Amino acid sequence: MPELAAASLAGVVTLPVGPARAADRPEPSSDRLAIIETIDAIGYHADRDQWDRVAEQFNPAGAVIDYTSCSAAAAGGAEPERLAPDDIVARWKMVLPGYAYTQHLISNHLVRIQGDEAVATSVVYATHIIPGAPGGDSWTFLGDYQHRLIRTSAGWKVDRMTANLRAELGNPDLPRFAAERVQAGLGRSG
Repeated sequence: MPELAAASLAGVVTLPVGPARAADRPEPSSDRLAIIETIDAIGYHADRDQWDRVAEQFNPAGAVIDYTSCSAAAAGGAEPERLAPDDIVARWKMVLPGYAYTQHLISNHLVRIQGDEAVATSVVYATHIIPGAPGGDSWTFLGDYQHRLIRTSAGWKVDRMTANLRAELGNPDLPRFAAERVQAGLGRSG
């Protein structure tokens, strides 16, 4: 214990601690921030019909999209499936531009990184609006997203995206109306 005695004489006491468990260590802030920005960019750019920017957030080799909890929202599917980024965008363009406005608020990110892979869970509050729609102007998706990401030479990319609908507010027919508007050429530009 000579180190403790010497430290005490100097007015500093150091206590030995065991190695921190990996689960107790904070994630590297630069990786965590890059992961959150990748996730947030999907909703941000989709709300602005910036489809090339949406596609850039996904693994170029494809990503599994699981919208089974909300397949009635027209952008979902009956089963999870791996799609190329351009196919993900094509699917979303069949409905999202049919809304006059959308706003995807994604927050409360819980990020876990292990090497070149990460898993993130986020809360989502997504509002969709078509003024004057029969049955009400808005439909809001309340739930969470689960993303699996991989580190690539171009940064963190989404390899799996799961939307978990917990509740919905407003007009449940609005996704169908949005898809019909896109088919009729009445959607926003994009």
